[in-house]
Order: sequence, then C-alpha cells, then structure tokens
Amino acid sequence: MFRAKRYPFVILSAGILVAALAPQGAQAAPRPAAKYDWPQFAFDAGKSANDTAEATVNLGNVSGLKQLFKVSLPDAPDGSAVFLSDVTTPKGVKDVVYLQGEHGHLIASDARTGATIWSHSFGPGGISNSSPAIEPSRKFIYINANDGKVHKVNVGDGTEVKTGGWPVTAGPGKSSSALTIATARNGHTYLYASNQGHGRVTTIDLANASTHVFNLTCSEHPDTETPSCSVRGANPWARGPAYDAALDEFFQMGGTNNGSTFVPGHVWRQSWVALPADGHTTMRNGGGYPADSYTPTNWAASVKSDQDIGSGGLLILPTTLSKKFPNLGVQPGKDSKIRLLNLANLSGKGAAGNTGGELQLFSFGAMGNMRSQGAVWTDPATKAVWVFVTGHGGVAGFQVTVDAAGNPSLSLKWSVLNGWTSSAFVAGGVLYAANGAGEHTTSLKLHQVQAINPTTGKVVWTANIGLHHWSSPIMANGVLYMIDGNSGGFGSGTSGDLIAWSLG
Repeated sequence: MFRAKRYPFVILSAGILVAALAPQGAQAAPRPAAKYDWPQFAFDAGKSANDTAEATVNLGNVSGLKQLFKVSLPDAPDGSAVFLSDVTTPKGVKDVVYLQGEHGHLIASDARTGATIWSHSFGPGGISNSSPAIEPSRKFIYINANDGKVHKVNVGDGTEVKTGGWPVTAGPGKSSSALTIATARNGHTYLYASNQGHGRVTTIDLANASTHVFNLTCSEHPDTETPSCSVRGANPWARGPAYDAALDEFFQMGGTNNGSTFVPGHVWRQSWVALPADGHTTMRNGGGYPADSYTPTNWAASVKSDQDIGSGGLLILPTTLSKKFPNLGVQPGKDSKIRLLNLANLSGKGAAGNTGGELQLFSFGAMGNMRSQGAVWTDPATKAVWVFVTGHGGVAGFQVTVDAAGNPSLSLKWSVLNGWTSSAFVAGGVLYAANGAGEHTTSLKLHQVQAINPTTGKVVWTANIGLHHWSSPIMANGVLYMIDGNSGGFGSGTSGDLIAWSLG
C-alpha cells in the first residue's frame, strides 16, 4: 500500500482511489484527474455496474458514437474486458484494455487502436468463463486461469510474478465467474476466485497470498481445493461474487448441478452464502457454515428442473432506501423469478442453513432465464433507485419503492424484449447491454450493443457485433468497448473481436 504522507490520493468516484503521484518503479503512470479506470467486472466490488465517473457520453450525444476500431483476437472471450489508463508499457505510455480468452490467453490491447501490446497464454487446460481484475495499486492484473491457478501479472509488460506465494492454486474445475477484488474493513484487499468441481470460492489476501477456501459442496472440509468427499456440483455460476461494504461480507451462489441435495453445513446447493470478507468457514457440530445463507423453500423442485436461482448475480441496493431494511439485494434467477432479499438476515431467521425469507418474489416469465449481471442506478434528477435485469427475453427496468412502513418492493416500469441479453451497465446516465447472447447465439438474428434510456426503455443507439455467449461491454473515458466470439461456454470458439466506439 502507498503511504499517504508520500503519495497523496485522489478519490474519483464509485470508491476508486488512485495515486496522484505514482511511487518509483510503478508500472502505471500518474493520470490526469479526468481519467478513470474500469478495474473489474461490473465496475466495482459490489457489482453495481454503475459507472458514475463517465462524463463524456450521455443521453444527449450517445447517438453520435462511431466505430473507432475493430481488431481480431486469437481467443474467444467469455466475460468482460477491464481498462487501465496511462500504463507504462514497452510501447510507451498507453491506455490499455485487458481481456481473457476462454482458452487461457490474457491480452493487453492499445485502447485507442486495438493493437496488441502483449499477450500471455495460461493454458493448456480446460476453458474459462472468467474475467480478469486489477488491484487498487494499479500495478498488477490477476487471472483465474485454465491451469487451476490465479496468476499475478504486471500490467505494463505482462511479466508474471512468481514469488511471494504466486501463482496461487485455485484447484481443478472451470473458473466460471469473473474475479472480484475488494478492500475490507480490516484494510486488507482480497481477491475472490470461483471454480467448479465441488463448487468453491477461494479468497486470497493480496498482501501475502494467504487463502481461505469455502467449499459450496463439502463445506465441512474448509481451506482445501480438493476436499475428500464424493458429492459434486453446487457450482458457482453467477457472473461474479459481490462484496457488500456495509456488511463487510461477500456473496457467492451455489448452483443446482450434479446432485440433488441441500444439506446445511455440508452442501449449499441452490443457495446464496454470505461469507466474511476474509472468506473463512465457521465450523459447528461437524459442519462448515457461512455467516448467513438464503435457500428457497422449493429448492428440491427447482434443483430437479435445473432452475438456478443465483445465476443472475446479486444487485446490492443503496443503504438509504429503507430504515427498516437498510441492507437490500435484488437477485434475478434462471427460474424466471426475481427475489428481493434482506442481506443482513437472508432467511429472516438469523442464521445460515434455513430456507425462505425473501421480502418479495417477482415472477417474470417474459424475461425467461435470467443468467447475466444487471445494474443498479440512482437517477440523479429524481433520486429514484432503479434496477436493470437481463435475461433470455431481453432487458427490463424496475424502480425500487418503499412504503410508509418501510417495506420495499420492485415495480416493473419497462422492458425491451429483443432477445438473450448479457450483462448490462450504466454510464453517464445511459444503460448499455448486448443482445444476441447465450448458448444459441448462432441461431439469433440480432447481435448488437444497445444504448437505452434508463427511465423509459427507449433504445437510442445500436451497433452490430458478432456471436457471443456471456461477454459484455464496458465504457471508459468516453469509449465503449465490446469483446465478442462464439465461445458458447463450451470451448467451441477459437477467435473473437475487440470493438470500440467513440464520439470522434
């Protein structure tokens, strides 16, 4: 960490803390205050997907976006790019877009031209649905790679750090979610890496590479990537773990797959678990427990029909909405339902391992399976809190309201039902999302990035893209970026594109 007396800091927005003066030997150069980064999937550790730093593109001029470049990639991505400005590279000081291919490539591209600055392969191995993440120091980027390890890489030249415990073993199984990096109340910065197999999340302390492992299946065996039990599944399918700064906890889901059991203390199938920021497991009566959990009362039926509740991610709402329930979260699912949860007491029963407890259950059959991350946005004009969800049907906007008794609820305001839409975000008061996604992308007619008025649902700009599965757009400093490629989630893609649009 930098020392404040030597290197003053500037707070830009969304909790992004950047050094006004970089220390000697840092990979990233000092930045003008007007520039900002997109350091991880969904912009921040809470996965709000709310880019409040954008000041160039807005509803008034977004229709003027024109293609800046389109370049081919040697690997099909299946996640989201990240962005870092003013990086010292072997080719000079550059704004850089970083992306992860599903076959293990980490690629750094010039953010103005798309030209490759450096590339490194972390294969062979399986495939990945993950996205990389950049730590707050801006010196290192991390990748949950296909070889079962999390690698630490210098942002400037792509050289890997192989000292101090790196790379860190995350264990066998596909890295199925984007990395999340969060700084906890104790001052430690943690990285959260999710993998399939027995289903687990590995928490890495970036200061010393120490780890905690919570096994969603076989939680009675903590802190091991290969627990000695026969149960499989409960794999983490959400696009990325979400850290809640107000509770100092992060949330990870366990899916329905490869089994039929939910056993508190052992198997957290079809469940959300809330874990302490350091990721440790609480042992009790021979079982391993998170800090809290949510499991629907109909878990057995939904497991049988493979209707994961957690694949749509978790959207953490502002704590100012309700005094009665200050810690709220919205959770869209593959079962065509959206749950409004009390994140401070997920089941309403005060302990992990119980079922039920949602504050609202909104059935949304028109959206179909909701399997991508949404976004949370507060309208600066009206102060209304909006939630945007994406799914097989398209994208929809909800307002969150609170009655006189302090009870919150979701109210559907609009929907754009034009096909499977991947993860959305808001920047400069504009909602962005890409349709034509999913396993059946080859059979869909539309493959577009869309700009949408977040209060009306009116599509105000579109641009054509290629086939894509879970890949989704980002924006940084007035430039919109999208990575595509027919990954299909099953390793079928061998190439893709990095595309950018700007105002001129």
